[in-house]
Amino acid sequence: MRRTKWLALGMAMAPFAAQAGTPDDAGEAMAAASIIVTGTGLALPPGTPAYGSVVIDRDRLEDAASGRIESVLADVAGFQQFRRSDSRASNPSNQGATLRALGGNASSRTLVLLDGVLVADPFFGYIPFSALVPDRLALVRVTRGGGSGAFGAGAVAGTIELASATRDQMPHFGASAFYGSRDASELSASIAPDLGNGYVSLSGRWDRGDGFQTTPRDQRVAATVPAAYDSWSTNLRAVAPIDATSEIQFRGTLFQDNRTLRFAGADSMSQGQDAS
Repeated sequence: MRRTKWLALGMAMAPFAAQAGTPDDAGEAMAAASIIVTGTGLALPPGTPAYGSVVIDRDRLEDAASGRIESVLADVAGFQQFRRSDSRASNPSNQGATLRALGGNASSRTLVLLDGVLVADPFFGYIPFSALVPDRLALVRVTRGGGSGAFGAGAVAGTIELASATRDQMPHFGASAFYGSRDASELSASIAPDLGNGYVSLSGRWDRGDGFQTTPRDQRVAATVPAAYDSWSTNLRAVAPIDATSEIQFRGTLFQDNRTLRFAGADSMSQGQDAS
């Protein structure tokens, strides 16, 4: 397997030096300096430590060999899915998640939030794992156990909170490319320029592969084919301050996921959009 990656990072910095000068010089220096306000999520409530949450930091998210968020979540004890395969080879309707001793099942029993916004219903539907790219996240906080608690009765088996990467965690421009066996390839790029006193980030990812055989050899028939996949997603996020104590944030995601499920012609396509 050959894996290559390119990453470009550029930023503009203005040097400052402390020196003696006249009041006029000091005023000109202050006028030339700019203050950039960057947006972050809301602070955690004081009672958060009482729930015994597990935090996955950005270093672990960026180092995920599979590039899939569900592989990272598997680090947490108790995390279960209906299928052991990741979102490249599994049927989208199987992409449920649970965190308690309820057994992995197709219906997700875990509340999944992205920047505090609901990603999937904890009773019906599935989690679009292919649209949740680890590189776009700052951290993941996993709280096991249900009950009304801080997240409401919908958190049957627990809560998975995803937080978007902050301005200081994203390069102004970044790109990567991977190639592996079975013609597997992955291309991703992101750009995050400053915009006034805020910033905008735009990122995209496309990956495809011929897949592997998910049917045991002694059960294969003429129609049996590898689990090929072809998917893409793009994400736009903008943050702008309103005043000294408040800001407005926008995030939107578009994605499409095409998979072949064991037999020729048994294709599955999922697509969607999310905005908050």
